[in-house]
Amino acid sequence: MEPLRELAKEKLRGKKVIAVMSAKGGVGKSVISALISLSLPSSATLIDLDIHTMGIAKLFGIENVSFEVSKEGIEPAKIKNVNLISLAGVVRDRYVILPGRNQYNVMKELIAYSNIKTDYVVFDLPPGLGDEILVLEELTDYKPIIITTPSKVSIKVVKYLIDYLYEKNKKPIMVVNMSYFTCGSEKVKPFGSYEGDVNLPIDPNIEEFIGKIQNYEGEVKKVIEKELIPLL
Repeated sequence: MEPLRELAKEKLRGKKVIAVMSAKGGVGKSVISALISLSLPSSATLIDLDIHTMGIAKLFGIENVSFEVSKEGIEPAKIKNVNLISLAGVVRDRYVILPGRNQYNVMKELIAYSNIKTDYVVFDLPPGLGDEILVLEELTDYKPIIITTPSKVSIKVVKYLIDYLYEKNKKPIMVVNMSYFTCGSEKVKPFGSYEGDVNLPIDPNIEEFIGKIQNYEGEVKKVIEKELIPLL
């Protein structure tokens, strides 16, 4: 028995676990992870498993905030209905370089030593097919949400992840980000056409909310609330 693994498994036991992932970087995965967490019907714990760049802390504007530690572990930063857990709460706004095996352990430690009390737990995974997926498989059953853009390159790369998940008997929800923008009564698709389970619009205004994503109530969040949340 590995004590660290058992402690991390216990923290996730009985919870609805959602993993937001993509084999491709730059597809808007962290923004969508944040908006999903903010749109859930009750409180959610959002855990940033991208331990190198920690984009979630930047999105919510807490990259320089140190998390407190209580008898129950690392206390998440609470913003609206979302409890945030990120390595940024330990190292603050600094880069992190770790050799392979240490990455695996740091991810498990982040889960095992955090105070997780919500019914929903959302994981924002780094791009690729690496340790983060293996860590989650080891600890819990999870609902995968795959993010891509309509570009052929992104779809091709993401297909590897889809194939892997199906081999593991997991049916992912496919979310196509930056699918279209509305011009009058028509939908314009500048990056190609690809239909996912949910297709999200392009909203150039969302960039203004980096650092305060909790205040964003625009079109992307509205589609997530209406079309994606009911699928979970």
